[in-house]
Amino acid sequence: MASSSEERRKRLKAASESRRQAEAGAGSQRRSEGAEDDRYAQEIRRRRARIRAERRRRRQRKQRIMIGVGIILCLILVAAVAYGAMRLFSGSDKVKEQETALEGVEPTGAEGMEAALEAETESETAQSERELLIAEAERLSAMYDYDGAIELLSGIQGATEDSEIAGIISGYEAEKAELVPQDINTITHVFFHSLIVDPENAFDKERWGTQADGYNSVMTTISEFEKMLDEFYRDGFVLVGLHDMAHIETTEDGQEIMVEGEILLPEGKKPMVMSQDDVCYYEYMEGAGFADRIIVGEDGKPTCHYVDENGQEHIGEYDLVPILDRFVEEHPDFSYKGAKACLAFTGYNGILGYRTDETYDPNSDLYDPEKEANHNIEEDRQTAREVVAALREAGYELASHSWGHRDMGSRSFEDMKRDADRWDKNVNQELLGGTCDIILYPFGADVADWHPYTHENQKFDYLWDLGFRYFCGVDSSEYWVQLGKDYLRQGRRNLDGYMMWMDVSGQRDKLSDLFDDVSAIFDPARPTPVTQ
Repeated sequence: MASSSEERRKRLKAASESRRQAEAGAGSQRRSEGAEDDRYAQEIRRRRARIRAERRRRRQRKQRIMIGVGIILCLILVAAVAYGAMRLFSGSDKVKEQETALEGVEPTGAEGMEAALEAETESETAQSERELLIAEAERLSAMYDYDGAIELLSGIQGATEDSEIAGIISGYEAEKAELVPQDINTITHVFFHSLIVDPENAFDKERWGTQADGYNSVMTTISEFEKMLDEFYRDGFVLVGLHDMAHIETTEDGQEIMVEGEILLPEGKKPMVMSQDDVCYYEYMEGAGFADRIIVGEDGKPTCHYVDENGQEHIGEYDLVPILDRFVEEHPDFSYKGAKACLAFTGYNGILGYRTDETYDPNSDLYDPEKEANHNIEEDRQTAREVVAALREAGYELASHSWGHRDMGSRSFEDMKRDADRWDKNVNQELLGGTCDIILYPFGADVADWHPYTHENQKFDYLWDLGFRYFCGVDSSEYWVQLGKDYLRQGRRNLDGYMMWMDVSGQRDKLSDLFDDVSAIFDPARPTPVTQ
């Protein structure tokens, strides 16, 4: 047991150190290469947490038994005292014999009970840990992480002599041998904005004016999103991350190169990247039927806070993150090695529903007097960091969406540079640990045309110097991927009201590769026609 535990501790320490270096800004190469290890380390931490909980339960059970043993010993002691009193008053040889017999039995019985209890507890703990590890290995294998599952099982004490574990490992090796390498150039990338919780409220034009038209055009309802997930899963799509598609390696002469990743899936499965823009819960959206922030729930997982039209507060599945988490929990084979979605933040209203930007700070030289000062800004920043950690733990990638939601393609270099610097300072460095290497362009407006990037492009070069290596615009094609020398570029497809309406109304066919019948997904609560 000690040897096995030590090996597991070493693996966990190595994975944790890799993540610590990434979050401390140790370099884009280690950040990219460590993405897969991070998700494996996250699975290990969750497994160990459950094991610790089981051990606590065993210790509590042992304590209860020991209390019972203590009570028994106290009763024996009381009986011994009583017999002693009888001996003093009667001098009976029979009582002396009974006392002698009692004294001989007491310590032996207590020690025996304790030893038996200790042996039983250790045996039960070992068996419980074994069962938990087997269950975790099964979950890893369901997510196509056969190497992680095999390594986990191989670390169990006595694994080499355990026929059951040997059989499971053999099965995993056979399943892994059947996996097929995926072509990253044919990976589709779909994206969403905040999901609509209350369509009747969000689409109320009398209440929200032209803003309601915007919600109808670029947002997706929860009902639609859940139906899409079902379709994706039935059609064999599997979520992968941008870091799964490619990663940075450093050559012997110190040059960074982007190297295609190896994604192995069963025959018939299709990798898909998913992202969500503007995960900030803007001030203008308050009261319009959307969640208003992401929090860390009592179970340590990210979830949403929502206030309904009557002012009642709710905690639960009110946006993409908790809905997707639940879906993957129920269908682990929808996620490749724990991958979820990529979440993009602007900065001007803060992130995740917390007003963390310096323009809300009354003590900052850049405080904006037109904004309501946030006198708890440091507490909110710390809360946002905790949510960020929970999101990363859950398998989400994090991205920039610029600071002010700026069209980077049309703006001057100096304007783009100021905006990028503000995002880097207020979001990346302040809240994300300086590790962000993904940018999802606002409005899909790229800083170049379809030709490969070069460092002669001043905008690309500056973004690259800030640490970005993954660049995503918007493209309605089934897929568009460009693997450059030191970057990865991908087009994204908006699955919103307007795009669905174009298909439903017969004006355009851009979604037939994803859905059999878009009209079955389209929310009947939507006003039509949907305009852009």
